[in-house]
Amino acid sequence: MPDLIDHTASGNAQAATTGNDSAPPAFGWNLRRHFAMTPHAFMLHIGAAAGLSCAIGIGFWIVGYPMVFGFCALQALALAAAFIHQAIHALDGEELVLAGDTLEVHTTRGFRSATVRLNPCWTRLECRADADPPALCSGRTRVPVAVYLAEAQRRRFAADFNRVLARVRTPGSLR
Repeated sequence: MPDLIDHTASGNAQAATTGNDSAPPAFGWNLRRHFAMTPHAFMLHIGAAAGLSCAIGIGFWIVGYPMVFGFCALQALALAAAFIHQAIHALDGEELVLAGDTLEVHTTRGFRSATVRLNPCWTRLECRADADPPALCSGRTRVPVAVYLAEAQRRRFAADFNRVLARVRTPGSLR
């Protein structure tokens, strides 16, 4: 699986660590954003673009066109705002943990995070044909998951999740 879908299945290792051999294994999916650059490299690129823009603006101010510097400073402020927005949403995503009779979904969107606990026997993964992300549905509760994954990765996640969910619903299949 790609690093966007960090799938972990502890299997009998978890049951052995808890001392309870009858405990079903825990499965987890970590569905996060994928960034092509490290935060440090992104900060350097944004800083270089803002610095170059301000240097050009200072050059125009020296020549006698202070209005150009104002627009260059405004551009640098826009780049700073973009950097702050990216930093706030860098850890957006979902973490799903299926352990025993509980499916725990922890979602992070900027400064907001929420945890929802669902019963895997009454939960289904709805995948629509349109561009909407798949959603975990249980009764009236609907939690979008795999929001930041590409379409192919969403299909792979849905297949993997549905396979594990079917095994959990079948009594005695995980032991």
